Amino acid sequence: MNTISRAGTLAALAVAATAAAGGLASAAPAPAVPSPVVNAAESPSAPSDLDRSAAIDNAVGAVSNAFNNGANDGKLFGGALGAAVGCPVGAITGGTLTVLTTAGTLTPIGVVGGCLLGGVTGGGLGTLVGGAITGIPPLVGTATDQYNQLHAKGFVSAPLPAAQ
Repeated sequence: MNTISRAGTLAALAVAATAAAGGLASAAPAPAVPSPVVNAAESPSAPSDLDRSAAIDNAVGAVSNAFNNGANDGKLFGGALGAAVGCPVGAITGGTLTVLTTAGTLTPIGVVGGCLLGGVTGGGLGTLVGGAITGIPPLVGTATDQYNQLHAKGFVSAPLPAAQ
């Protein structure tokens, strides 16, 4: 598990880059102004299929990373909560997770086995639900942003509306 959040890392990199750029900007001469006349040979070429594939691969990677970063905490807490609820439910149902058993028919092995079965089942379901709850919002926002960036570069046809 990461000890530094992604946002904290990005903020630290931004501060370092700003400080470095501020120190270099005072020593560097002003850039020359380009000529407004552009030759036909100097005009930028249309993006190639290789550029398009690389841009799409990068966009898919960014969306995947956003979902995974958002879903990690939800998986952790959802799994723990599901296991905490599932163990007692499994113990009192003898592992069936649906039908309560009577105290006379419930054995100590049935209690332990039911707790294990309920904990695993609840933990697994909690992991799925928790990951989806915390991972889907960043997935949607990042996917919309990446699609719009691909559109701006001319790799796809139409922009999507902004995520709300």
